[in-house]
Amino acid sequence: MKKRNLFVVCTVLLALSVGPLLAKGVEEQAPQAPQKAATLTIGVSQEAVGLDPHIVTAFSSMRRIDLLYSRLVRLDENMKVVPDLAESWEIPNNLTYIFHLKKGVKFHNGREMVASDVKYSLERVLDPATASPGRSYISSISKIDVLDDYTVKLTLSAPLASLLDALTSNNISIVPKEAVEANGNLQRVAVGTGPYMLKEWVVDNSMTLVKNPDYFEKGLPLTDTVIFRVIPEEASLYAGVKSGNLDLATINDGATIRQASADKSVVVMSKPGMNVRVFSFNNEKKPFDDVRVRQAVALALDRSEILTMAEYGMGAATGPIPISAKEWAIPPDQLPFGKPDYAKAKQLLAEAGYPNGFSFDIVCSSTYEGGLAVAQVIQNELKNIGLTANLDVVEWGNYIDRWVKRDFSTMVELRGGSSEPDRFLFRSLHSTGGVNNFMFKDAQTDKLLELGREQTVPAERKATYDELQRVLSEKVPLVFLYSPNENQVLSPYVKGFKQVGNGSLYYVTTAQVVK
Repeated sequence: MKKRNLFVVCTVLLALSVGPLLAKGVEEQAPQAPQKAATLTIGVSQEAVGLDPHIVTAFSSMRRIDLLYSRLVRLDENMKVVPDLAESWEIPNNLTYIFHLKKGVKFHNGREMVASDVKYSLERVLDPATASPGRSYISSISKIDVLDDYTVKLTLSAPLASLLDALTSNNISIVPKEAVEANGNLQRVAVGTGPYMLKEWVVDNSMTLVKNPDYFEKGLPLTDTVIFRVIPEEASLYAGVKSGNLDLATINDGATIRQASADKSVVVMSKPGMNVRVFSFNNEKKPFDDVRVRQAVALALDRSEILTMAEYGMGAATGPIPISAKEWAIPPDQLPFGKPDYAKAKQLLAEAGYPNGFSFDIVCSSTYEGGLAVAQVIQNELKNIGLTANLDVVEWGNYIDRWVKRDFSTMVELRGGSSEPDRFLFRSLHSTGGVNNFMFKDAQTDKLLELGREQTVPAERKATYDELQRVLSEKVPLVFLYSPNENQVLSPYVKGFKQVGNGSLYYVTTAQVVK
């Protein structure tokens, strides 16, 4: 009996001593809760050329400005106008817009943003001395009144159907006067009200943004730090996401996107874009001052082949209005000079005095935006009508400088498009347009552009823009080629990111890396 009792006691003691060890082992093997990373790293192929939202046009700059500045209103992931700095607005008549601002919004320097800042910012954009590309968007604003600290009234000289859409542009961001006066401009500093603040900029290497603790959207941004890393090779961007060194990358190269799409270790997001690849003419330089020459070139270009060769088919052929803007766009093959016709092209060249063709330069850059791959296809296609195109391949900074100075005969560009035709076309092709780098001046085009922006009846606007698309296709100040897809390659650990058709990275604000 004593032996039996001794056995029981030993068994109990053993169980008591081993039990905690077993429990500890089970506890150690239990799955850990997902961990949120403090930093999200974005890979980009091009360096920003500046950060002044009222001055810059380069996509590389705009993608940083998406996170640094705010506007009265912005576009959501469905390209719909939603509140940003304005909490609401009224349109008592088609010449008056009254915006009610959110209270307590702070600039990155700590000062509250008020209605006088809206007035200053819009007036800076409208000032010809600023040379803002956004001026054409809002040129109908004739008066800006501050009704109180949180209310501003805009009075128009004529109806502007596109005004709300225009105010979503980064070029119409709200900035503090004192920051502009202290620095001359905002190209190397950032004092916005956006979700992130500029911490460090190592040119041609990286840009570090940190969370704005006073951002007016409660609970956002979700990630403390965002780092942009400049990696010129798009295949290297993909490799960076795959290896985990990057969390997200905007990749435009079609071959790389195809490869990434077949890779289960990354996530590819792709949607039809609003931007437009174009082949530009300087309409004041011979021989492109002759419409017959421009028409001949248009008839030599095969959009389908260019899209296949340069983008691996990742996009859609377009006319003057981005093809994704289905409400407005006419497909190029339904417009004059929208399909290849070599015989007609040669006839036009002969009529213009060039029966044996001629040679000229195409300015381009090896960056995606600079369009070298597109220029190479165009160069080959133009041989079909006896034209010799020499590629003037320049580095990115020089490309921008040539573009600004209109220092080219022809150029491959990527233009920022919009689902609102006035916003896209007026600034590009009106004789007073802020980015009419084509030096195109045409009374008929001006008249249609002015009419379209003032009309408020949808059916009437549609008829005007239908006619405008035909006129532009006949006069060919440039050749509209295609709209590339918007592509992002992400780590599977990135949650909450949403794409916008214009390429905006605003929704990095709602993204986080969760492992």
